[in-house]
Amino acid sequence: RSRQYQHLRDAVSQSAALRRQFALHGQAELRGSFRLLANLGAAVGAREVRPGNRLELLGEPTDLFSWLVRDIDAAEHHCHLLFYIADGDPNDPITRAVADALVRARARGVDCRLLLDAAGSRRFLRGPVAARLREAGAVVAAALPVNPVRAMAARLDLRNHRKLCVVDGRIGYMGSHNLTDPVYPGKEAFGDWMDASVRIEGPVVYDLQEVFLHDWAFSAGTLPGEPEFFPPMGAASGGVAASLLPTAPSLDRAPLLDMILQTLQLARERVVLTTPYFVPDDSMLSAMRSAALRGVEVVLVVPKRGDHALTQAAGRSHYGFLLDVGVDIHEYPGALLHAKTLTMDREFAILGSANLDVRSFSLNFELALLVYDSDFASRLHYLQMEYLESAERLSHHAWKRRGTARVIGDNVARLVTPLL
Repeated sequence: RSRQYQHLRDAVSQSAALRRQFALHGQAELRGSFRLLANLGAAVGAREVRPGNRLELLGEPTDLFSWLVRDIDAAEHHCHLLFYIADGDPNDPITRAVADALVRARARGVDCRLLLDAAGSRRFLRGPVAARLREAGAVVAAALPVNPVRAMAARLDLRNHRKLCVVDGRIGYMGSHNLTDPVYPGKEAFGDWMDASVRIEGPVVYDLQEVFLHDWAFSAGTLPGEPEFFPPMGAASGGVAASLLPTAPSLDRAPLLDMILQTLQLARERVVLTTPYFVPDDSMLSAMRSAALRGVEVVLVVPKRGDHALTQAAGRSHYGFLLDVGVDIHEYPGALLHAKTLTMDREFAILGSANLDVRSFSLNFELALLVYDSDFASRLHYLQMEYLESAERLSHHAWKRRGTARVIGDNVARLVTPLL
């Protein structure tokens, strides 16, 4: 599968239409820490840093889908959507609104492709909403399907966890939102899921399109390759410099982890990280420790109550070590903080689908946006500060006084970290 995936990726990347459009856009001029981060990004598989992008940060629970429905309703050629989870409930308001927009687009002759992870969206793929979309002429496909006959030999733990959309090759979306209402079905007790995504106009959309096309070819078995997928956007002028980092399962490479470690090493003042699931490896713990000890304010924001108790317990087993060296840990109550974000010194930002855990770094197909722009980093930092205003800071003294049973439970959970 890895060889097949690489072959398809190369085929899409060599598209003449894609090469022509990239030739119209200049290279970003980066200096200092930005240049070091960009050099590492290029070495670990990030796409080129492209200038001239317009980024709209979408931090409210339903912001992304309000924008997306409007863009689908204005689509003229194609709509490409990829999600890990799509809610199979036909009454889910978010799923219904997006499906209605896709049906309207099909009535105008717009090509619509919806790619969903076979495990995360299994109910949707067999349900009435998918059937309605297919009847309208949309193509709905399962990413990483598992043949029951070969299930014992298949890697069921390898999932496509990406979330991205491309409309007419000009507008893109990516981040942490799944295709579902913020109150997840069956998980109402956790409250709204708080996500962060971004709407993109500019050359990074070409990279999003490339990722979608080779994911589509890998799962659906066909490789659509129309010039309209990479329409001219004109020469870039100004805007935000950004780079897309798609990651895939690997036993010996963790590109996004490498980027996070580098930000912790280069930070001078403050690094803020938000994640719903925190299961760090030794390298990340060491980098957080080193940054904190040299005077960088390292802030970690996680949900107070997670939807995966074992994963949360494994993460908590590391809190004592981090608190000892001065890392600030805050727990967000009342909702499940699902945003996967990082800001460094309000200058550099990372936003995407990946959690701070072994699964995201090594097993899943993930997607991250690396943003080399202080204005956007400041906007994302402001959103992180809104999380912090509602979060509860962990007291080092109180944490040390936890009951023995909780300490043992957390440490036992930590033993199965490689399985999480």
